[in-house]
Amino acid sequence: MSAEWIIALALGAIGACLLLWAGLMWLARSWEVLDDDQLSEKLSGYPQHSAGVWLRMLGWFTRGPRRLTYRRDERGRFRKIRR
Repeated sequence: MSAEWIIALALGAIGACLLLWAGLMWLARSWEVLDDDQLSEKLSGYPQHSAGVWLRMLGWFTRGPRRLTYRRDERGRFRKIRR
C-alpha cells in the first residue's frame, strides 16, 4: 500500500469521527435531565402496554435494579441518593 492510500484512509477515518461527533452534539441539544416525578408524568402519557414493553426490553440489557440515583437539591446541584 502506498503512503497516499494510508493518508487518505486516515483522513477518511478522522472525517467520519468528526461527522459522528457533530451528529451526537446535535442530538444532545434536545436531551433533558428528568427527576423521578417528571419521568413518571412522561411515562403516564403513553399507553401502558407501550411503556411496559420498552421498560422490559431495557431491563434485558441492564445489570439489575438501580440502587443509586441523582436528584437536584435546593441549589440545583446533583446529589447522590440511595434507594
